[in-house]
Amino acid sequence: MDKDEGYTLTPIPGRPVARLLPDGCALVLEGGGLRGFYTSGVFEPLMRQGIMFPYVIGVSAGAANGLTYISGQPERSRQVVANYVGSPRYVGVGNLLRIHSMFDYDYAFHVVPQRHVFFDWDSFYACPARFLTGAMDCDTGRTVWFEKTDCNPDFVASIASCSMPLVSRIVSFKGHRLLDGGVSDPIPIERSLADGNRFHVIVLTRNPGYVKEPFRLMAWARAAYREYPEVVAALGRRHEVYNRQLALCEQLEREGKAIIIRPRQPLAVGRVKADTAKLLALYDEGEREGAQAIPAILDHVRRLEDGKGGQS
Repeated sequence: MDKDEGYTLTPIPGRPVARLLPDGCALVLEGGGLRGFYTSGVFEPLMRQGIMFPYVIGVSAGAANGLTYISGQPERSRQVVANYVGSPRYVGVGNLLRIHSMFDYDYAFHVVPQRHVFFDWDSFYACPARFLTGAMDCDTGRTVWFEKTDCNPDFVASIASCSMPLVSRIVSFKGHRLLDGGVSDPIPIERSLADGNRFHVIVLTRNPGYVKEPFRLMAWARAAYREYPEVVAALGRRHEVYNRQLALCEQLEREGKAIIIRPRQPLAVGRVKADTAKLLALYDEGEREGAQAIPAILDHVRRLEDGKGGQS
């Protein structure tokens, strides 16, 4: 299909990278369902200035929304929020009866980018960044990581990463049975450190002071995943993993090795309630707070380039 035909909105072509940050700089993206559109807002000033991290890692909504950052299409995600996320096809209880999933991933990942809001695959693949998407292997309870080359117009890696337990179906991909990567690796900072990164910008979708509580639907999980005991175990320890990873992020920030960007205003958006006005307000908050963080990010990068390793 020609990119100028067949779309209901004017296509936004991807922009080339103007400034690739040095090796050792990483962008780490939490999930959070619809709260992840805060993260899309954070991307806007980065895309407008052509700033690209050499390493981007995300799970669930963080990974899904990161696709547009890699493709370099400013305002694309805002078009999606403004025009399509509010549709009952995108997310709604009615979808559970119709397709056994609260999110209609065919609509979100196929209909929207193929008919309404152009996704620039050429720009995506041309981007020099390494891009990792995490999903949970149902047989092991551990995270499986997919590279940028595993992403394609079927968006299966992204769909698997976003498939929340109990309200989504298990996704089969590359020999794995997969669910939400935000269960096994909610803030993938440990993988980024293991890959040798020295300075992190971490985008969270919860307010400061948030502490994750134990999963409240364990009885349902045990019934639903009788054949997948490792899924049940992963759900049972998810709060411990999240709080540990969050504490590590905050420690790195205190040490001058990370910058955390997260919503400062009290959240009015949940994981699955699609109120367009509230989502756009959250998106705009992310854009403001992303722009405010850029001078500090570039200052850290300069010190990294000077050999100070991101230390304050």
